[in-house]
Amino acid sequence: MPRTSSSSSDKRLRRIFFIHQNLRTLQSFSAEELAEACKEIDPAINERTIRADIQFLRDLGAVIPKGNKHQKFFYKLPFSLIHSLEGVKSGDISEMLAYLNQLYQKAPKAAFLELDKVFLALEQRVRTTDAKGDARLQFEKTEYSGQNKISELYDYIVKEKTIELLYTPFAREQQKRTIFPVFLKEYNQRWFLIAFDGDRLTYQNFALDRIDSIKLSDKKLSLDKFPDPESYFTNLIGVSLEGELTNIQIRIKKPRAFYVRTKRWHSTQKELMETTEFIDFQLVVYTNRELKSKIWELGRDVEVLFPEALKRDLGS
Repeated sequence: MPRTSSSSSDKRLRRIFFIHQNLRTLQSFSAEELAEACKEIDPAINERTIRADIQFLRDLGAVIPKGNKHQKFFYKLPFSLIHSLEGVKSGDISEMLAYLNQLYQKAPKAAFLELDKVFLALEQRVRTTDAKGDARLQFEKTEYSGQNKISELYDYIVKEKTIELLYTPFAREQQKRTIFPVFLKEYNQRWFLIAFDGDRLTYQNFALDRIDSIKLSDKKLSLDKFPDPESYFTNLIGVSLEGELTNIQIRIKKPRAFYVRTKRWHSTQKELMETTEFIDFQLVVYTNRELKSKIWELGRDVEVLFPEALKRDLGS
């Protein structure tokens, strides 16, 4: 496919997502109707272009009957655009994925949540597929645990539906949980659903790979105010909103301090002091389990300087 400008690729990507969002409602649309609806995205759009976009969706695996003057376009079978993009190698997909971050930055962030990271991961996979055949270039083989549930959960989030989960925490019995899903987040090669728990009346995170089943719930959980996905994780390492939000100071011995310097734990991280033996770091984060885990990983090479409560908790 000839390389197009950023603007035209952006328009095409937005059109395809718009068409997909309409067809997945199980309604049918003519090429003329879709073209008219896409005018805000691309004023120069025409029915021929719409038909090309429809064919592109077919190439991805969407079952869309041929449309004509009497037959409109619709999804004959449920179709997940996210799943279909997984592992696709064509240059056409690769180019489209390259513009996803730009698109999501322009769109309302609350609507798309953390899904830009899904597509960023897909883009990286597509762009490195050919290179993986060269033994001189080695890649870590990782999979996103629970990724197959992302599309379904995202749909419930957008439609603001209460759902019921069968959930099995590590080393514990299976639980039935009634929740109101709010947003999704990837952390440490795992995906998590952040949701309001109707039984505990608080926000909880659920690892997607521990979710056994998902279904709509008859119960209704209404929230007066949704947490802002842009600020919810601002002072979090990981996904657990627990502990105290505080100024944390730690001393890490060299050379391990260099790894923390180059692979920062959090955006608030800064250095307070450096000697020949150690570096003192400061972070403003919650004292949650993910922070504690990172500190524990350093063993004898780390010392908590402040606060005293965290120092006692970790025994450092």
